[in-house]
Amino acid sequence: MKIEKGKSNKTDLSIKAEEIGERTVRFVISKTIEDRDGDIIHADGVDFTNYMKNPVFLSFHNSREFPLGKVVKFWVEGDEVKADVYFPTLEELSSNPELASEKAKLVDFTYHCYKNGMLNAVSVGFIPLEWTETKTGYDITKWELLEFSAVAVPANQDAIAEAVKSFGNEFAKDFVSSEKSGKRISAETKAVLDKIKGCSDEIEKCRDQLKCIAKTMNALLAELDEVEEVIEPEESAPEEPEEEEEKSFDLEAIKLSEEFDLNEI
Repeated sequence: MKIEKGKSNKTDLSIKAEEIGERTVRFVISKTIEDRDGDIIHADGVDFTNYMKNPVFLSFHNSREFPLGKVVKFWVEGDEVKADVYFPTLEELSSNPELASEKAKLVDFTYHCYKNGMLNAVSVGFIPLEWTETKTGYDITKWELLEFSAVAVPANQDAIAEAVKSFGNEFAKDFVSSEKSGKRISAETKAVLDKIKGCSDEIEKCRDQLKCIAKTMNALLAELDEVEEVIEPEESAPEEPEEEEEKSFDLEAIKLSEEFDLNEI
């Protein structure tokens, strides 16, 4: 994570979400522990004064879209930052639930995903105020919360890669331990174990690639935050020259003028 004073930052967290009834989910959105990037964000250093003036729960940091929910309670408890988020019902978001909009359905879907454990991550947008650099990253002692959002997968893809890699390695270790204890392993089983090891090596390569991609993506997101949206004026179509009105002659009027001598009238 690149830290600059006054600049917004984002960090994705695997969080603990607990459904507490009445369409409300309790999140632990931050904790005073070293994350996988080597950074520590102190819970007691959070300033959420401005955030609570409009405490919305966004989708993928998209502030231009309608929010998914509203924070009804936000507090610090020990070394954890907690928030209770209320997700409106289809009835509250639609005059006719049977004809609910796609956005209303998304709000309902998101609520049930967190309730049932299908989603287990949020992303926090914040501005670091005070910090010190450490050997592994940054020790952030004061920070202002800007927003926090629902995300399908945390930016720290290492968590998934490590889990799969760990499973493959532990699975292979079990067979190796069995072989050392006197149990025979067939050639077919050894071939499968070699393939598992190959998968583990591929995961390691993918993890390194994901790290590079994640760094590039975070840098682009930071750049996007700094870019002002400029709306170009629409080019007006060139005016077409007015056609000259054709001169028309009233033949009947000409005939009449010839028949009467105006001086005699």
